[in-house]
Amino acid sequence: MEQTRFTPDLDLDGVSADEAFAVLGNEIRLEVIRVLWRADAAHEYDDGSDIAEAISYSELQKKVGIEDNGKFNYHLSQLAPHFVRRTNDGYRLSGAGKQIARTVIAVSGTDQLDFSTEIEDDCPLCGAHIEATYEDQWLRIKCTECDGLFGDQAPKGTLFLTSYPAAGLTNRNPDQALAAGLYRCALDITYMMYGICRECAGHISSSVTVCEAHESHGDRPCATCGTPFSVWADMRCDTCGFAKRLPAEMFATGLAMATGLIDNQELDIHSPSFEEVVNLLQNSVETTVSKNPLRVSITIKAETSTFTITLDDEMNILDIDRRLRSETPT
Repeated sequence: MEQTRFTPDLDLDGVSADEAFAVLGNEIRLEVIRVLWRADAAHEYDDGSDIAEAISYSELQKKVGIEDNGKFNYHLSQLAPHFVRRTNDGYRLSGAGKQIARTVIAVSGTDQLDFSTEIEDDCPLCGAHIEATYEDQWLRIKCTECDGLFGDQAPKGTLFLTSYPAAGLTNRNPDQALAAGLYRCALDITYMMYGICRECAGHISSSVTVCEAHESHGDRPCATCGTPFSVWADMRCDTCGFAKRLPAEMFATGLAMATGLIDNQELDIHSPSFEEVVNLLQNSVETTVSKNPLRVSITIKAETSTFTITLDDEMNILDIDRRLRSETPT
């Protein structure tokens, strides 16, 4: 795929990415955002409206703890109007300010979490013991013996890998955290399949890579491409760089699951188990590739229906066909 560029010079409502980093790279300004967030957090409001709790200039200055009027006014002016808005009643966070506050909250919490003692399932590929780790805001499930699902496209043994904000682990045990992670991945994929970045709502650029001499058996990856999957897709946001590289089958399956296009009676999409998802990929998904032009058709066979999605070389959805199993040609 042609490398899409990260755009630090992108101008968003009068402030560039570089300027935004500079504005937020100051403890006093971040404290202003924290104080305004705490003031409004207890107030029920609709993000789509301008109704929000405001703080007067003097009260805000007192809570931030800066006695120098000139210094405080300077830092407050740097935040306005992009992150802080002035109203008749005082100051409140803008939509961007709320997003910054939520991001800080999302990454707050434990950075190390030991899942390994609580994972009882075996590897769905080879039956060996699997381990789960949480480090640097990433949740990873890996097999202790085989190469995993992704061959040399991911660390050896990887079965599942996803970014996971620490705050999301506050009230979830490992099984619940994994189910939530799988569901979040399906939702991320759905956004991307329709060309929308989940992080910034920017445009997604995509491409497809096909292994021409693919041979994969069981848990052994193909000697040519190093993975068990013959078709891979790269999706990347043109604006912020958020990206995923996954087998095309995973993109199609995630879309089908999140949008309810498959009706697998044994798979609860809101709380899927890892074993259920891998079993679906292994036993219920078939992929065919045609050329000139390149077309990838992925068929998912569920209990009562068969779902087929056809994609082009840029992962554009050309056709979605869903039939009851009784209607599917034999």
